[in-house]
Amino acid sequence: MESDKKTDLLDPLIDSLEVNIKGLMILSDKEAEISRSDIIRKLENSTNEEVREFIELIKEQKKGSDLNILIITMGEFLLSSFLFVVGILFVVPTFFGANASGYLLSYYGNALHSVSQLTGITAITIALNFIVAVLLLLSSFYTLRTARMNIRFLFR
Repeated sequence: MESDKKTDLLDPLIDSLEVNIKGLMILSDKEAEISRSDIIRKLENSTNEEVREFIELIKEQKKGSDLNILIITMGEFLLSSFLFVVGILFVVPTFFGANASGYLLSYYGNALHSVSQLTGITAITIALNFIVAVLLLLSSFYTLRTARMNIRFLFR
C-alpha cells in the first residue's frame, strides 16, 4: 500500500525531471554556446539548496575518488602513447616503397617475411599494414579524447 503511494507520488516528478534533463542535453548538443559543463556548473552554483543537495546526491552515487580518476587518466595517456608509437611503427615502413612489407615483417620475424615473398602477397601486406596503422592511430586519438574528458571532470 505504501509502495503504491510512493510510486504514485514519485513517478510524475521523475518523468518531469527526465523530460527536463533530456531537453537540456538536446539543447547542449544543438547550441555551440551551451556546453554540458556549463549546465553542471550552473546547477552546482544554484542558489536553491535543494538543487545543490540533489546534485551532490547524484555525484556521490556516480563519482569515484579523484585519485582513482587521476590514475585512470594516467593509464589512458600511457595506453594512448603506446598505441600511437605502435601505429607509427606500422605506418612508416609502408611509405618506403614496394619492399615495405619486407621491412615490417622482418621486424616481426623472418618466417612471415619469407611467406610474403613466396606467395606474392606483398601489395596486400602493405595495404593491411596501412589499415592496421590507421586503426591504431585512431584508437590512440580516441583514448586521448577519453582521458581529456576525465581531466575535465577532475578540474571543473
